[in-house]
Amino acid sequence: MKAVDELKGRGIITDPVVAQLGDGGYEPANLDAAAYYAPEDFVRLIGEARMVIAHAGMGTIIEALNQHKPVVVVPRKATLGEANTDHQFDTAKQLEAEGKVLVAYEVDDLPDMLQQAESFVVPGCAVSPELLDSVGTFIEAVRKQRYG
Repeated sequence: MKAVDELKGRGIITDPVVAQLGDGGYEPANLDAAAYYAPEDFVRLIGEARMVIAHAGMGTIIEALNQHKPVVVVPRKATLGEANTDHQFDTAKQLEAEGKVLVAYEVDDLPDMLQQAESFVVPGCAVSPELLDSVGTFIEAVRKQRYG
């Protein structure tokens, strides 16, 4: 969140940025942000976006892909205390290998990935959105159970 906030503040990101902060405690200076959005607002905001920047949480990624929005994933790191394990790197690598998302493995990679997202073509989805939603819900439930 801090990296996106700084890029916005420096004028590297020129579009308006709407952020869901969660419980991280960071208060951005340059973003329109809320701790959480109601599900219907979250879906609407993704629909209004040109692209989505997200950690490797499946709910956000699935919704963005369902709406054919380019996604730049910045996986959370255990070494920075952002997650208990580096499981988000595995998710990001798999989705990147499938050509579904762009990944900034380091925050310094973010400007380049945002530039690539400008012309990134989101692949069509061969499965129903309902199935993707169910799988995403299941994955998030398992993740919360295992990692908190």
